[in-house]
Amino acid sequence: MTEKKHWRKPSWQIVIATLAGVFFLSSLGVWQLQRAEEKKQIQLEYESRKNSEPQTFSFPITDPASLRFQRIRVQGRFISNKQFVLDNRYLDHQVGFNILTPFKLDDSDKVVLVDRGWLPLKGPREELPIIDVDENFRTLVGTVYVPYGKAFSLGEMDHSTSWPRLIQYLDFKELGMRLGHELLPLTLRMEENQADTYKAQWIVYASSPKRNYGYAFQWLAMALALLVIFIVLHRPR
Repeated sequence: MTEKKHWRKPSWQIVIATLAGVFFLSSLGVWQLQRAEEKKQIQLEYESRKNSEPQTFSFPITDPASLRFQRIRVQGRFISNKQFVLDNRYLDHQVGFNILTPFKLDDSDKVVLVDRGWLPLKGPREELPIIDVDENFRTLVGTVYVPYGKAFSLGEMDHSTSWPRLIQYLDFKELGMRLGHELLPLTLRMEENQADTYKAQWIVYASSPKRNYGYAFQWLAMALALLVIFIVLHRPR
């Protein structure tokens, strides 16, 4: 007589641990897929606007995100005695700073923060680069950048009371308070080949969607492997 085979009954602890592991790993895989799709949409948005004709700001700005990556032409003057130096900016595998200079718009009380580009760190972080700029009337062309979500931070935005101020992240309300002017909730990234522009190589995102797809495959494969291991260990023998 052939002996009837039975599945091995796992303990409830093993069942819960396996289900939790599969759920956790699958969630990470799905999250990476969502991140990849988000990056694809950002890239499409950028490509659709990068060669557009420069526009002018239309006030009031009710939805700053709708202007993201739009080319803008502004006229006015820099506020040269109150500039911000954004710390820990990486370009070409080197750490440095982004130089943010307030720009008073002509015939308006509006002030926009202009990102004049990147400078490398050449000494101690406390020794800030020389970033002098005149306050002559000028016309600038740049690309609007609106951060995605709230800036990640582990501490205070800055610890300085002197100018220029070294800052760790962007908070337009806090920056406006330090500046004494209400800032538009966006930055204008200067295009290259304009006076007083530093290295203006703007990165849409740090990594491509392909990397996220690769991570998603790894997490989902690990979830599947965990499920297969559970089945193999408890199959009929």
